[in-house]
Amino acid sequence: MLALIFFKDPLVLFLTGITLLILFFWYFATEIERRKRNIGTVLLLGICALCAFAIFPPKDRLKGGIDIIGGSAFSLRIQPKEDANGELMKVTEDQVEEAIRVIEGRLNSMGTSEPLIARQGDDGILVQMPGVEPQESAQIRETLETVAKLELREVSTRNGEASPDGKSLAQRVLDGDEIVPGYRAYELTQEDEDGNEFTTPILLNRRAALGGSDIANAYPSPSRQDAVDITLNREGTDKMIALTAKMRPGIDRIAIVLDGKVLSAPVVQSVPLGKNFVINGLNEPGETKKLANALMNPLENPLIVEEERSVSPTLGSAFVKQGISSGLAGLLLTAIFILIYYRTAGLVACIALVVNAVILFGVMAMFGFTFSLPGIAGLILTIGMAVDANVLIYERLREEMENGKSLKNAIGSAYEKAFSSILDANLTTLISCVILIAMASGSVKGFALTLTIGLVASMFSAILGTRVLFRWGIDTGVLRNLSFLNLIKSSTFDFVGKAKACAVVSSVLIVISLATFAVKQKAALGVDFTGGTVITFQIGDEVIPLDDVNAALSKARLTREAFPQEQTIPGSGTLLTIRGDSKDAESIVETLRAEIPFLGETADDGSYVQAASKEQVSAIIGGSFLKEAVLALCVGVIGIFTYIVLRFELSFAVGAIVAVLHDILIAIGIVVLIGEQLTQIHVAAILTIAGYSINDTIIVFDRIRETVLIRTGDVRDIMNEAINTTLSRTLLTSSTTILTVLILAIFGGAALRDFSMTILVGLVVGTYSSIFVASPIVLWLSERKGGNLRKDVLATTLAQESMKGEIPE
Repeated sequence: MLALIFFKDPLVLFLTGITLLILFFWYFATEIERRKRNIGTVLLLGICALCAFAIFPPKDRLKGGIDIIGGSAFSLRIQPKEDANGELMKVTEDQVEEAIRVIEGRLNSMGTSEPLIARQGDDGILVQMPGVEPQESAQIRETLETVAKLELREVSTRNGEASPDGKSLAQRVLDGDEIVPGYRAYELTQEDEDGNEFTTPILLNRRAALGGSDIANAYPSPSRQDAVDITLNREGTDKMIALTAKMRPGIDRIAIVLDGKVLSAPVVQSVPLGKNFVINGLNEPGETKKLANALMNPLENPLIVEEERSVSPTLGSAFVKQGISSGLAGLLLTAIFILIYYRTAGLVACIALVVNAVILFGVMAMFGFTFSLPGIAGLILTIGMAVDANVLIYERLREEMENGKSLKNAIGSAYEKAFSSILDANLTTLISCVILIAMASGSVKGFALTLTIGLVASMFSAILGTRVLFRWGIDTGVLRNLSFLNLIKSSTFDFVGKAKACAVVSSVLIVISLATFAVKQKAALGVDFTGGTVITFQIGDEVIPLDDVNAALSKARLTREAFPQEQTIPGSGTLLTIRGDSKDAESIVETLRAEIPFLGETADDGSYVQAASKEQVSAIIGGSFLKEAVLALCVGVIGIFTYIVLRFELSFAVGAIVAVLHDILIAIGIVVLIGEQLTQIHVAAILTIAGYSINDTIIVFDRIRETVLIRTGDVRDIMNEAINTTLSRTLLTSSTTILTVLILAIFGGAALRDFSMTILVGLVVGTYSSIFVASPIVLWLSERKGGNLRKDVLATTLAQESMKGEIPE
């Protein structure tokens, strides 16, 4: 109850946020250790309390995606639009893509997170929305069906021209008694002085002078409650000027038409008109906001809702429980490992992980974001990188203690030296996340959003949270000494010397991956990419657990994995639908009828009681989705490349990008080679692999840069030393993350197993590439350029320091 009161008061929430922000800057501004400790404590407790309040009660505040909790779904049909002569035109490919884009924009603006939008047939669209209750469906349906096709049409100067029988020309055209080429009659509803409505005919030009594409902005009028202010773009302004330039002020009229209905037809008072005008007379509650939103996302073609459904989770209840249980088990084992390996410091790290989780879930709840399967992928990567930050600090702490420093000085030095590596690793990932949020959509955006929040939370908990706890431990005398296990001893292994052998291994793996795709082609892609058939059973009030359906499908011989789902249609009962490859349709039906007695029941005439209908559907991951995701990834790679060039050097940037591409290609190739097919789940897994790979590589690069600047001698030996120094951190972090994902792969159910296996392969390949691929490429490129890596790194460092006004001695 306290949480609800707290979050319903915007002023309290705002003041709390401002206070925490002030404390945050004060913490980094002050140099007094005791004050830093106290401010950090208040800041840590304040943020945790704020986020904990946001989570309570979890059932209401934490939202799941449609693949976890179900939601609502609409089957939409795109209607053809009329040409200038009133003839219906065929729905085109571009119009379908435009309709999907507009629907996504409208749903996102309403706060509907991660809608699943898929094309069905030539002119159908399926929209699924997670967690949407039946009472919300009516509003969403109205939003989807609103065309918001705004047009400005010239009113005929002959509009009121009367015939001998007294009828106006507009009335005669409306009645069908007369035809005026190029013009069409509409009805205009107005009110008299007493507020009574009446309708008059009005004759408008068939060709619209301006349309929705000419609108630059639409927003509820700040001065009138019943109006929407419209601002035209440059092209629209030019059209408005051309339309009104020759009109007669006080005589000629312009009609404002929305979705075929004339809203008003005012007389032009001055000419020419400019880029601003007003739509008024909107008296229904929320109508101005709804219209403004629709006008900013106008549809070219009308949409009708053919069917409305309540959708069950994509994953069966057993799969969800298995996923949660196995994920928690993996985290618990990770925590136990950290406690055993780092002992007292491990306890501090576990507290930091709890703080990280509270902040992550709190922010997700505070802003109403949803957890979907791709979001869980971002969560797993976040936990892996949070553990990584703590391991990085502790391994630095081990080095400082071995060099004879006191515990207090060793802790301070460890945090100072580890900060650069943590910052660089997280910022490179954040760059790609921000770009994915801005450019991608649907599940890819959900992944990036969860990962962004998690990265910020992990940096806060690892750098500030653990530092505060260590300060209290030292200041109170509770913490006098630290001891760690040291299973991975320092070595002098020649990693760079194995570059040629590793290049051969990597080349062979990449060739095998590409060859696998070349041989399998479409067989390597799942139904999400290729489309297929939806098989539907009308099961009424019968309950068939999805876990039983999945168990039955596992016995069928399928070319691609099939995905079952239950859908409830008001007034029609429950449907069991299975999405699979068109070639597998008959096998799916036969297997289900054989394995599930209810579906195998027959009538007296031998026919099946539960008929099975089949419908061809397009891919869930359509062309626009893939284009967005690939473009966003490319821009993200460019962003990461630019950052690494500025922070390190060109050779490092090339090495990092090559390592990421290397990991993605090999991971996907191995997954396809072992018989898996790529689905929407794998998109999230690939993003996870890319994030982990770049993070791992940057940590190694940061130590190479540091060592190159402080040591003299052969660069090859210095690089080997740097890699050997970070080897314990690399193996420890990889092992803990791999352990979590391995448990998820073994016990997480079929759907999560595909996802986990892909990440598992990527983690192994990523650990290998950060050591044996990225670093040798840096050395090779540096030598090819004919330069000196130490000089190049020093020049970059000097440039950075000069920008800060701090030239190192």
